[in-house]
This record gives sequence, structure tokens and C-alpha cells, in this order.
Amino acid sequence: MTEQLWVIRAGSGASFAEDFLSDGIVGVDFSEIADDDLALVGEEALKARGTSQREHVFAGQLSAFAFRIEVGDLVIVPGLPKIRDYLVGRVKGPYLYVVDAPTLGHHQRSVEWLGTFDREDLSSSAINTLGAIQTIFRPTAMEAELRSLITKLKPVKPGPVLPPPVPGRDKREPRPKRPRTQLDVELNEQGRARIVCGHPALVMEQVPRHVDPGEGWSGVPGIYVLTGTDLEQASVRTGPERTLTTTLIVRPWAYVGLGEDFLGRLSSHRQSKPEWRRSLLVRSGASPFSGDDIKYFEHKVHAILQETGEVLLTQTTPRGSLSARPRSPLPGRYCAWADAKAVV
Repeated sequence: MTEQLWVIRAGSGASFAEDFLSDGIVGVDFSEIADDDLALVGEEALKARGTSQREHVFAGQLSAFAFRIEVGDLVIVPGLPKIRDYLVGRVKGPYLYVVDAPTLGHHQRSVEWLGTFDREDLSSSAINTLGAIQTIFRPTAMEAELRSLITKLKPVKPGPVLPPPVPGRDKREPRPKRPRTQLDVELNEQGRARIVCGHPALVMEQVPRHVDPGEGWSGVPGIYVLTGTDLEQASVRTGPERTLTTTLIVRPWAYVGLGEDFLGRLSSHRQSKPEWRRSLLVRSGASPFSGDDIKYFEHKVHAILQETGEVLLTQTTPRGSLSARPRSPLPGRYCAWADAKAVV
């Protein structure tokens, strides 16, 4: 029997890819639905825990990880945005519950890493398939193409994959990991969400399409991200009987913009871009952004989203520019976005 092929993500932004590689494991969390030993819970009881659509989806993915992935199956781990390779391994052991779990989660599998293939080797359809938003899934629509790439893998680089060294630092020393930003989201009855993070230089608010921005968002410069979902149907015939398999791929899309008046910009976009569903607004919490600030910030956020390979961007080139000269350094501000973008 041919081994199954699975995609397992290494957390938001592939933040656990280095741990997967160095420890020879894959792991998932989903503590919202289960932080206990699934071998003791059982598949049917796990699925019964879901009380909402979101929880049903989580329970289904956990069920696949614990009960349907088999020893010998192949797994693909997207490394984006840290690296542009896709890591491929073979499952070596059964489901394992780790009591004193690291941040990557209680639920783990041991894996033998076989090699990598490049994002540039993929067709656009395969990139879209691997960019699906699920944490665990079977890429059936593109399975033939992916299996072909697995036959010619590049060797896995020895040791954990580390970011480029910082100038002036000993190259033998790993770069220390930046602690993750804690986000608090306050939701009111209108659906407007105020997002609070550990970077006081940023103020963020998320609003549904039909709701106007709150007080303090009129006549101030900043950037915004319009978001929605795109549905793509992919079909492929496989097996000796040429069975037609159809997969519905749901992917988030985004439009990044800038402006001096959020209320006016969103009103305009309600007419010109009626398909968006929510907007994320970002402005300065200290001195107001300058024109160059928002040009640089908008371009940088667009680049971060584009690098993930998981978000469809509806504009080819943002209005801003990396050549803009912000008044003050912005890396501390946009690195908060790298953690906050999952809210979009």
C-alpha cells in the first residue's frame, strides 16, 4: 500500500520549523479543543467535543494527526516565511502525548527527515494548494506533482535552520529568538475588535465591512489591510480507475493600503471593492506617522504577507516604497505586525 502524503504546518509563520528539524518531530497544539492524551480520549469522543464550526475543524485535524496518519506516511512542512524550502520527512512513530510540552504543542510524532525541495520547483496550483490555511491536510489535488518532487530531494542541511547572522555577532552563536508578542483582543457588540499588543507605538483595530472605524481614526495617517476569502476548486484524476477527486481550497486574500483618513478610504473601498469582509487598521500610538512612515510601513507589510506564500494579494505593487525615509526606525513596529498578522 502506498504511503499517504500529508502537509503539516510548523505553527504561525513556520515558527517551529527549526524545532521540527532539530528534534526530529512534528507537533501541533489545538489546546482549544484538546490538551489531553488523545489515545485515551478516542477519535469519536474527540470529534464530539466540537461545539462550533471552528472547533469541529480543529477536532478533525487533530483526529487526522492522532488516528489517521500512519507510520511510514510522508509529511511536507512548509518553511515559509523563514526559508523558501519545503521540508519532507517520513513518520517513524505512533501518536505521542507529551505532558511537559514545548510551545509547539502536546501532540507529537517522530519523523525522519528525508530532504527538501524549493518553492520555485512548484507550479502555481501546487503553491496555492500548499498555501491552504489548514494546519494538517492531504494535498490530494497536487499529489502527483508533489510525489515527483519527493523523488529528487535535496539533502537536509545539518543542524537547525538559523536566520542570517547579525553583523558584529559571532557567526557560531545562534541568534536568540525574539519572544512572541502577547495579543489581547477586545470585541464589542458591533464586531469591532480593538487589538492590544506589547508595542505601544502601534494602535490596531479590526472592523467588519459594514462598521465605520471608531473614534480616533478620522484624519490620522496610517495603513489598513482589507481581507476576505477566495475559493478555488481543483480537480484531478488519480488511481487505476481514474477517480475524479475535487478539492475546494479556501485561501485568505488581502489588500494593503495607506491613507490620511481611514473613514474616507474605507468608504471609498466599499464602492470599489465590495468583496472585502473585514479591515485591519494600524496607526501610531505615539507621535503620528509621517508620510514617509506610512509609505515604508505599507510596503513592508505587503512584503511580509507576500513572503508567507499563504495570502493572495490583490494588488501587484503597493503604493508605498521601501525607499521612503521614515522619521524613526520602524522595525520594532512592523515586527509586531509579524505576530499580529494572524488576526487578519
